[in-house]
Amino acid sequence: MGEFIPHTSWMRDLPDDTPVTALSVPGTHNSGCVGSLFGFAQTQNPALSDQLDAGIRFLDIRLAQCPSNLSVHHDVVCMDKSYVGILATCSDFLEKHPSETILMSVEDEGPLGDEPDRSTPSEVLRKLSIKNAENEDGRVSSFEDTLKARTWEHVAGSPLFYNFAARRTRGGPMAAVRALTSETTLGEVRGRIVLLRRSEGSQDAGLDLTYWPDNQTFRSAAPPVHDVHDRYQGLTEEDKLELIVIHIEEAKKSDLKDLYITFSSAAEFTASDYAKAINPRLSDYLARPPRGRVGIIVMDYFENPPELVSNVIEMNQTSRLTGGASWSRLMM
Repeated sequence: MGEFIPHTSWMRDLPDDTPVTALSVPGTHNSGCVGSLFGFAQTQNPALSDQLDAGIRFLDIRLAQCPSNLSVHHDVVCMDKSYVGILATCSDFLEKHPSETILMSVEDEGPLGDEPDRSTPSEVLRKLSIKNAENEDGRVSSFEDTLKARTWEHVAGSPLFYNFAARRTRGGPMAAVRALTSETTLGEVRGRIVLLRRSEGSQDAGLDLTYWPDNQTFRSAAPPVHDVHDRYQGLTEEDKLELIVIHIEEAKKSDLKDLYITFSSAAEFTASDYAKAINPRLSDYLARPPRGRVGIIVMDYFENPPELVSNVIEMNQTSRLTGGASWSRLMM
Protein backbone atom coordinates (compact mmCIF):
# COMPACT_ATOMS: atom_id res chain seq x y z
CA MET A 1 0.00 0.00 0.00
CA GLY A 2 1.32 3.42 -0.96
CA GLU A 3 1.83 6.15 1.62
CA PHE A 4 -0.42 9.18 1.32
CA ILE A 5 0.39 12.82 1.99
CA PRO A 6 -1.81 14.28 4.78
CA HIS A 7 -4.09 17.17 3.80
CA THR A 8 -6.42 17.30 6.78
CA SER A 9 -7.46 20.97 6.53
CA TRP A 10 -6.75 22.10 3.00
CA MET A 11 -10.05 24.01 2.73
CA ARG A 12 -9.21 26.14 5.76
CA ASP A 13 -7.80 29.16 3.92
CA LEU A 14 -10.10 29.10 0.93
CA PRO A 15 -12.44 32.10 1.14
CA ASP A 16 -15.87 31.53 2.65
CA ASP A 17 -17.52 33.05 -0.42
CA THR A 18 -16.04 30.46 -2.81
CA PRO A 19 -18.93 28.67 -4.58
CA VAL A 20 -18.93 24.93 -3.90
CA THR A 21 -19.19 24.30 -7.65
CA ALA A 22 -15.99 26.33 -8.19
CA LEU A 23 -13.84 23.99 -6.08
CA SER A 24 -11.32 21.43 -7.33
CA VAL A 25 -11.94 18.37 -5.20
CA PRO A 26 -10.14 15.00 -4.97
CA GLY A 27 -12.53 12.06 -4.58
CA THR A 28 -12.59 8.28 -4.42
CA HIS A 29 -14.60 5.84 -6.53
CA ASN A 30 -16.51 3.23 -4.50
CA SER A 31 -15.00 4.81 -1.41
CA GLY A 32 -16.08 2.07 0.98
CA CYS A 33 -14.63 -0.77 -1.07
CA VAL A 34 -11.60 -1.41 1.12
CA GLY A 35 -10.17 -4.74 2.26
CA SER A 36 -12.33 -7.22 0.34
CA LEU A 37 -11.56 -10.95 0.20
CA PHE A 38 -8.63 -11.57 -2.19
CA GLY A 39 -9.01 -7.95 -3.35
CA PHE A 40 -12.22 -8.81 -5.24
CA ALA A 41 -14.27 -5.63 -5.92
CA GLN A 42 -11.72 -3.56 -4.00
CA THR A 43 -11.07 -0.04 -5.28
CA GLN A 44 -9.16 1.60 -2.41
CA ASN A 45 -6.41 0.72 0.06
CA PRO A 46 -6.70 3.33 2.85
CA ALA A 47 -9.66 3.19 5.21
CA LEU A 48 -12.29 5.92 4.93
CA SER A 49 -10.81 7.87 7.86
CA ASP A 50 -7.40 7.82 6.15
CA GLN A 51 -8.95 8.93 2.87
CA LEU A 52 -10.33 12.02 4.61
CA ASP A 53 -7.00 12.70 6.30
CA ALA A 54 -5.34 12.47 2.88
CA GLY A 55 -7.55 15.28 1.54
CA ILE A 56 -10.32 13.30 -0.13
CA ARG A 57 -13.49 15.39 0.04
CA PHE A 58 -15.80 13.52 -2.35
CA LEU A 59 -17.02 10.09 -1.28
CA ASP A 60 -18.76 7.69 -3.66
CA ILE A 61 -20.94 5.55 -1.39
CA ARG A 62 -22.88 2.61 -2.89
CA LEU A 63 -25.43 1.09 -0.51
CA ALA A 64 -27.72 -1.95 -0.55
CA GLN A 65 -30.80 -2.22 1.61
CA CYS A 66 -30.66 -5.00 4.20
CA PRO A 67 -33.23 -5.95 6.86
CA SER A 68 -31.91 -3.61 9.54
CA ASN A 69 -29.43 -1.31 7.85
CA LEU A 70 -27.83 -0.09 4.65
CA SER A 71 -24.60 -1.90 3.84
CA VAL A 72 -21.78 -0.88 1.52
CA HIS A 73 -21.80 -2.91 -1.69
CA HIS A 74 -19.86 -3.06 -4.93
CA ASP A 75 -22.32 -4.72 -7.30
CA VAL A 76 -23.08 -8.08 -5.60
CA VAL A 77 -20.17 -7.91 -3.15
CA CYS A 78 -20.96 -6.84 0.40
CA MET A 79 -18.00 -4.95 1.87
CA ASP A 80 -18.96 -5.62 5.51
CA LYS A 81 -19.40 -1.92 6.25
CA SER A 82 -22.53 -0.02 7.20
CA TYR A 83 -23.92 3.38 6.29
CA VAL A 84 -24.05 4.26 9.99
CA GLY A 85 -20.35 3.45 10.28
CA ILE A 86 -19.62 5.79 7.38
CA LEU A 87 -21.59 8.57 9.08
CA ALA A 88 -19.62 8.03 12.30
CA THR A 89 -16.30 8.34 10.43
CA CYS A 90 -17.40 11.50 8.63
CA SER A 91 -18.85 13.20 11.69
CA ASP A 92 -15.71 12.42 13.72
CA PHE A 93 -13.55 13.94 10.99
CA LEU A 94 -15.68 17.09 10.62
CA GLU A 95 -15.74 17.61 14.39
CA LYS A 96 -11.94 17.65 14.37
CA HIS A 97 -11.68 19.68 11.15
CA PRO A 98 -14.65 22.09 11.02
CA SER A 99 -13.14 24.06 8.13
CA GLU A 100 -13.79 21.15 5.78
CA THR A 101 -16.85 19.84 3.96
CA ILE A 102 -17.53 16.37 2.54
CA LEU A 103 -19.46 15.87 -0.68
CA MET A 104 -21.10 12.46 -0.38
CA SER A 105 -22.67 10.75 -3.37
CA VAL A 106 -25.11 8.04 -2.26
CA GLU A 107 -26.34 5.42 -4.72
CA ASP A 108 -28.86 2.62 -4.26
CA GLU A 109 -27.11 -0.57 -5.40
CA GLY A 110 -30.18 -2.79 -5.20
CA PRO A 111 -32.32 -4.73 -5.29
CA LEU A 112 -32.74 -4.50 -9.05
CA GLY A 113 -35.69 -5.25 -11.45
CA ASP A 114 -38.56 -7.67 -11.01
CA GLU A 115 -38.37 -9.67 -14.23
CA PRO A 116 -36.20 -12.80 -13.80
CA ASP A 117 -35.95 -13.43 -17.54
CA ARG A 118 -34.19 -10.07 -17.96
CA SER A 119 -31.93 -10.34 -14.93
CA THR A 120 -28.19 -10.68 -15.32
CA PRO A 121 -26.40 -13.21 -13.08
CA SER A 122 -25.27 -10.39 -10.81
CA GLU A 123 -28.85 -9.17 -10.45
CA VAL A 124 -30.06 -12.65 -9.53
CA LEU A 125 -27.35 -12.98 -6.89
CA ARG A 126 -28.18 -9.59 -5.51
CA LYS A 127 -31.89 -10.39 -5.25
CA LEU A 128 -31.04 -13.52 -3.31
CA SER A 129 -28.71 -11.68 -0.93
CA ILE A 130 -30.66 -8.46 -0.29
CA LYS A 131 -34.04 -8.34 1.43
CA ASN A 132 -36.40 -5.40 1.63
CA ALA A 133 -36.41 -3.76 5.02
CA GLU A 134 -39.72 -3.61 6.87
CA ASN A 135 -40.96 -1.00 9.29
CA GLU A 136 -42.45 -1.98 12.62
CA ASP A 137 -45.93 -1.95 11.06
CA GLY A 138 -44.83 -4.46 8.41
CA ARG A 139 -44.71 -1.91 5.59
CA VAL A 140 -41.79 -2.36 3.22
CA SER A 141 -39.44 0.61 3.48
CA SER A 142 -38.13 2.45 0.49
CA PHE A 143 -34.40 3.06 0.20
CA GLU A 144 -35.03 6.69 1.14
CA ASP A 145 -37.06 5.69 4.23
CA THR A 146 -34.21 3.54 5.47
CA LEU A 147 -31.61 6.20 4.64
CA LYS A 148 -33.52 8.79 6.66
CA ALA A 149 -34.17 6.43 9.58
CA ARG A 150 -30.54 5.33 9.88
CA THR A 151 -29.35 8.94 9.53
CA TRP A 152 -31.67 10.06 12.31
CA GLU A 153 -30.40 7.32 14.59
CA HIS A 154 -26.87 8.63 14.18
CA VAL A 155 -27.27 12.40 14.06
CA ALA A 156 -30.59 12.97 15.91
CA GLY A 157 -30.94 16.76 15.97
CA SER A 158 -27.35 17.64 15.13
CA PRO A 159 -26.82 19.40 11.79
CA LEU A 160 -24.42 16.95 10.17
CA PHE A 161 -25.90 17.34 6.67
CA TYR A 162 -26.27 20.65 4.87
CA ASN A 163 -29.04 19.59 2.48
CA PHE A 164 -30.69 16.49 3.92
CA ALA A 165 -33.40 16.32 6.58
CA ALA A 166 -33.44 13.02 8.43
CA ARG A 167 -36.50 11.98 10.40
CA ARG A 168 -37.65 9.31 12.80
CA THR A 169 -39.22 6.22 11.26
CA ARG A 170 -42.58 7.13 12.83
CA GLY A 171 -42.54 10.81 11.99
CA GLY A 172 -40.92 13.24 14.39
CA PRO A 173 -39.48 16.71 13.96
CA MET A 174 -37.99 17.78 10.65
CA ALA A 175 -35.12 20.23 10.48
CA ALA A 176 -35.25 22.97 7.87
CA VAL A 177 -33.32 21.96 4.79
CA ARG A 178 -31.45 24.20 2.39
CA ALA A 179 -30.90 23.26 -1.21
CA LEU A 180 -27.45 23.08 -2.77
CA THR A 181 -27.40 25.56 -5.64
CA SER A 182 -24.78 27.15 -7.83
CA GLU A 183 -24.77 30.04 -5.33
CA THR A 184 -24.03 27.87 -2.26
CA THR A 185 -20.66 28.83 -0.78
CA LEU A 186 -17.97 26.94 1.06
CA GLY A 187 -18.63 29.04 4.16
CA GLU A 188 -22.21 27.73 4.29
CA VAL A 189 -21.24 24.06 4.13
CA ARG A 190 -18.13 23.95 6.34
CA GLY A 191 -18.40 21.24 8.96
CA ARG A 192 -21.26 19.56 7.08
CA ILE A 193 -21.84 16.77 4.61
CA VAL A 194 -23.35 17.79 1.27
CA LEU A 195 -25.54 14.96 -0.05
CA LEU A 196 -25.53 14.18 -3.77
CA ARG A 197 -28.37 11.70 -4.30
CA ARG A 198 -28.15 9.08 -7.06
CA SER A 199 -31.39 7.34 -6.05
CA GLU A 200 -35.06 8.25 -6.13
CA GLY A 201 -36.06 10.59 -3.33
CA SER A 202 -37.89 13.70 -2.24
CA GLN A 203 -36.69 17.26 -2.70
CA ASP A 204 -35.47 17.50 0.89
CA ALA A 205 -33.08 14.57 0.35
CA GLY A 206 -29.96 16.10 -1.15
CA LEU A 207 -29.08 17.32 -4.63
CA ASP A 208 -30.88 15.20 -7.23
CA LEU A 209 -28.34 13.43 -9.46
CA THR A 210 -30.69 10.65 -10.55
CA TYR A 211 -30.13 11.64 -14.18
CA TRP A 212 -27.02 9.51 -14.63
CA PRO A 213 -26.97 7.37 -17.79
CA ASP A 214 -24.68 4.36 -17.52
CA ASN A 215 -21.21 4.38 -19.08
CA GLN A 216 -21.57 7.86 -20.54
CA THR A 217 -20.21 11.38 -20.57
CA PHE A 218 -23.29 13.53 -20.12
CA ARG A 219 -24.70 16.86 -19.01
CA SER A 220 -27.91 17.45 -17.09
CA ALA A 221 -30.43 20.09 -18.12
CA ALA A 222 -31.82 21.27 -14.78
CA PRO A 223 -29.76 23.66 -12.63
CA PRO A 224 -27.45 23.32 -10.91
CA VAL A 225 -26.07 21.58 -13.97
CA HIS A 226 -23.93 18.50 -13.39
CA ASP A 227 -21.54 17.58 -16.19
CA VAL A 228 -20.13 14.08 -15.68
CA HIS A 229 -17.56 11.85 -17.36
CA ASP A 230 -18.28 8.28 -16.23
CA ARG A 231 -17.32 6.07 -19.15
CA TYR A 232 -15.74 2.97 -17.68
CA GLN A 233 -16.20 0.14 -20.20
CA GLY A 234 -14.75 -0.66 -23.62
CA LEU A 235 -11.83 1.75 -23.35
CA THR A 236 -8.10 1.34 -23.78
CA GLU A 237 -5.81 3.17 -21.37
CA GLU A 238 -5.12 5.79 -24.05
CA ASP A 239 -8.83 6.25 -24.79
CA LYS A 240 -9.66 6.70 -21.13
CA LEU A 241 -6.86 9.17 -20.46
CA GLU A 242 -7.87 11.24 -23.49
CA LEU A 243 -11.49 11.41 -22.29
CA ILE A 244 -10.36 12.39 -18.78
CA VAL A 245 -8.21 15.23 -20.09
CA ILE A 246 -10.91 16.48 -22.46
CA HIS A 247 -13.43 16.65 -19.64
CA ILE A 248 -11.05 18.37 -17.23
CA GLU A 249 -10.15 20.94 -19.89
CA GLU A 250 -13.86 21.65 -20.34
CA ALA A 251 -14.19 22.12 -16.58
CA LYS A 252 -11.37 24.67 -16.60
CA LYS A 253 -13.07 26.76 -19.30
CA SER A 254 -16.72 26.36 -18.31
CA ASP A 255 -19.05 28.34 -16.09
CA LEU A 256 -18.08 27.94 -12.42
CA LYS A 257 -21.78 27.50 -11.64
CA ASP A 258 -21.73 24.04 -13.26
CA LEU A 259 -20.73 21.02 -11.17
CA TYR A 260 -18.08 18.98 -13.01
CA ILE A 261 -17.38 15.37 -11.99
CA THR A 262 -14.68 13.30 -13.75
CA PHE A 263 -14.22 9.60 -13.00
CA SER A 264 -10.69 8.39 -13.72
CA SER A 265 -11.75 4.81 -12.91
CA ALA A 266 -12.57 2.16 -15.52
CA ALA A 267 -13.30 -1.55 -15.67
CA GLU A 268 -11.27 -3.18 -18.44
CA PHE A 269 -8.73 -4.46 -15.91
CA THR A 270 -8.88 -4.80 -12.16
CA ALA A 271 -9.20 -1.43 -10.45
CA SER A 272 -5.60 -1.59 -9.22
CA ASP A 273 -4.14 -2.39 -12.64
CA TYR A 274 -6.04 0.41 -14.29
CA ALA A 275 -5.06 2.88 -11.57
CA LYS A 276 -1.39 1.96 -11.99
CA ALA A 277 -1.65 2.86 -15.68
CA ILE A 278 -3.78 6.01 -15.38
CA ASN A 279 -2.91 7.70 -12.06
CA PRO A 280 0.74 8.65 -12.71
CA ARG A 281 -0.13 10.17 -16.09
CA LEU A 282 -3.11 12.01 -14.67
CA SER A 283 -0.92 13.39 -11.88
CA ASP A 284 1.70 14.59 -14.37
CA TYR A 285 -0.99 16.28 -16.47
CA LEU A 286 -2.45 18.08 -13.44
CA ALA A 287 1.00 19.30 -12.40
CA ARG A 288 1.43 21.20 -15.65
CA PRO A 289 0.07 24.74 -16.15
CA PRO A 290 -2.30 26.37 -16.66
CA ARG A 291 -4.22 25.90 -13.45
CA GLY A 292 -7.97 26.30 -13.15
CA ARG A 293 -11.09 24.77 -11.64
CA VAL A 294 -11.13 21.05 -12.50
CA GLY A 295 -14.18 20.09 -10.46
CA ILE A 296 -14.40 16.75 -8.69
CA ILE A 297 -11.94 14.07 -9.82
CA VAL A 298 -12.92 10.58 -8.65
CA MET A 299 -10.09 8.04 -8.42
CA ASP A 300 -9.23 4.44 -7.58
CA TYR A 301 -6.14 3.84 -5.40
CA PHE A 302 -5.61 7.60 -5.10
CA GLU A 303 -2.40 7.29 -3.05
CA ASN A 304 -0.39 5.99 -6.00
CA PRO A 305 1.36 8.26 -6.81
CA PRO A 306 1.27 10.17 -3.49
CA GLU A 307 1.30 13.59 -5.18
CA LEU A 308 -1.90 12.95 -7.19
CA VAL A 309 -4.24 14.33 -4.51
CA SER A 310 -1.89 17.28 -3.92
CA ASN A 311 -2.03 18.14 -7.61
CA VAL A 312 -5.84 18.19 -7.56
CA ILE A 313 -5.89 20.39 -4.45
CA GLU A 314 -3.38 22.80 -5.97
CA MET A 315 -5.87 23.58 -8.74
CA ASN A 316 -7.60 25.78 -6.16
CA GLN A 317 -4.53 28.05 -6.17
CA THR A 318 -6.00 30.81 -8.30
CA SER A 319 -6.47 34.44 -7.40
CA ARG A 320 -10.26 34.25 -7.67
CA LEU A 321 -10.39 31.40 -5.13
CA THR A 322 -7.61 32.02 -2.63
CA GLY A 323 -7.51 35.80 -2.58
CA GLY A 324 -3.75 35.69 -2.06
CA ALA A 325 -3.84 33.39 0.97
CA SER A 326 -0.64 31.61 1.93
CA TRP A 327 -0.49 28.39 -0.07
CA SER A 328 1.78 26.73 2.48
CA ARG A 329 -1.18 26.70 4.89
CA LEU A 330 -3.58 25.31 2.26
CA MET A 331 -1.45 22.22 1.93
CA MET A 332 -1.60 21.34 5.65
